[in-house]
Amino acid sequence: MTERSKPGHDNIGPTVAEAYLRHLGERGIEYILANAGTDFPPIIEALTRAAEEATPTPKALAIPHENLAIAMAHGHTMVSGRPQTVMLHVNVGTANAICGLLNAARERIPMMVATGRTPFTDAGHEGSRSLYIHWGQEMFDQAAMLREIVKWDYELKLPDQVGQAVERAFALAESEPKGPVYLTLPRETLAAHLPADYGKAHRAQASARPAAPEKDAIAEAATLLAKAERPVIITSSVGRDFGAVRALESIAERFALPVVCHIPKTYCLSTAHKMHFGFDPAPFLAEADVVIVIECDVPWVPSRAAPRADARIVHIGADPLFGRYPMRTFPADLALTGDARTALEMLESALEVKGAVLKSKVDARRPRLAAKRKAMREKIEEDLTRFSRETPIHPAAVSRAIDRVRGEDGILVNELGVLVDFMHFTKPGTYFSSSSAGGLGWGLGAALGAKLASPERLVIAAIGDGSYMFGNPTPAHYISRAHDLPILYVVMNNAGWAAVRKATETMYPDGRSLRANRMPLSTLEPSPAFEKVVEASGGYGERVETLEDLAPAFERAMHAIKVEKRQALLNVNCGVPAVRNF
Repeated sequence: MTERSKPGHDNIGPTVAEAYLRHLGERGIEYILANAGTDFPPIIEALTRAAEEATPTPKALAIPHENLAIAMAHGHTMVSGRPQTVMLHVNVGTANAICGLLNAARERIPMMVATGRTPFTDAGHEGSRSLYIHWGQEMFDQAAMLREIVKWDYELKLPDQVGQAVERAFALAESEPKGPVYLTLPRETLAAHLPADYGKAHRAQASARPAAPEKDAIAEAATLLAKAERPVIITSSVGRDFGAVRALESIAERFALPVVCHIPKTYCLSTAHKMHFGFDPAPFLAEADVVIVIECDVPWVPSRAAPRADARIVHIGADPLFGRYPMRTFPADLALTGDARTALEMLESALEVKGAVLKSKVDARRPRLAAKRKAMREKIEEDLTRFSRETPIHPAAVSRAIDRVRGEDGILVNELGVLVDFMHFTKPGTYFSSSSAGGLGWGLGAALGAKLASPERLVIAAIGDGSYMFGNPTPAHYISRAHDLPILYVVMNNAGWAAVRKATETMYPDGRSLRANRMPLSTLEPSPAFEKVVEASGGYGERVETLEDLAPAFERAMHAIKVEKRQALLNVNCGVPAVRNF
């Protein structure tokens, strides 16, 4: 006799925890990336019951660190486009996840982060306090830690709200501008039973459709472009939507609009495209009369470059003025709120009717831009030749080596690792970089999430040595082995914080710290043997000291991944680069 068939249980429905899992499944959620705690027994019981009764629910994976769980959800969604759920342990789990949540929020990654809440009753309820820590872990306002980060937060008050809470959470997370949401689940509420007729009135809640810019505003932008002699488009994240990439390719080619992918967070335009003009906007800003900024939070760094005083500047995006940034003062003569794909398609249509005057300007631009692009590509190859003679190995040489083994479809996750100037990307969804929030430790988990979303594809994570240490490498390598996610990790090891050194050099170019034998607070010496860490989880590890050893090391690592089906890590001894993508 089951518990629910016993006398007195005829009118008892599922627990809230069971209903919660069912609603996630109905919403299409594939994974619960969980770091469990003492608030989880109702969830664990519900997962066990679902398995025994063959009830469809998301697959629950135990992730040994919260920041890694968030990064994995981030990585899955950036590749698949489908949000996932993370579940964490009360206040301490929330605290550990904040770094990753900052990254997800700035990159507009939809996900639901659910956490338990320490039991709030001493006795008398299923789920009441039963352990010593249930007093010390309670907070007055647990969600206050991340309220500025997430789009929405809520604590489940009543059992029959569970379906409504799940629907609202994902409806808001997937509405533009997208982002993470936070749901707190008290243990007493999770353990409570729902009435047998629960769910009869339950209705789904759709996310808001993306907005389209006003036609008049598009017409105004088209007029500016039609009059422009030297326009430029600057983007960093248009590749979140593969359809927007196709729209950008079309309008750029058709009207000879050069595109600069400034500190790209995603693939934005094929590097083989005639209008791809690298990653530095400075050469164009000095001469551009119209600047189109599309899905780009920092189109230029004002202390390094700025547009002409008479240049007309247009911002386009789901949140073109980035309202969640406390201070952002880039000039905007026109700001268009809307879906990037729709905006670009509307803008192309509006330019079609501009006639012979526009054609003459476009025809005049093409040879000048072709010459400029040819010179740019030649300079890159010259730089690569020069950097390839340097000792220790220059990151440009490592970047090109990764480029050779990645193939056209391989996914590269870059966290302060490669220099994209020296690489080739021709397909959307093949390049992703770390968030402007700068929460280090993202790359390892993001690569695991990407592999979880696309297990058939090669995934390479290029990580700085400092970022690798932040990335919870022991849990990451454990997950890679436990869930058969063979990834190639390339640690670009300069035994220090290159970003810290670069920032100090920029502020104090003649400062004493640059003349010192060791710049304070910027070195990580003696450097650990990172190749040994991956071996602890059955992976292949190798330290690479010379350029001559680089290609053979990549061959051995790729053999481990493709033939032996296990993860591999190359710990590459790198110098501090002369150029950097940050």
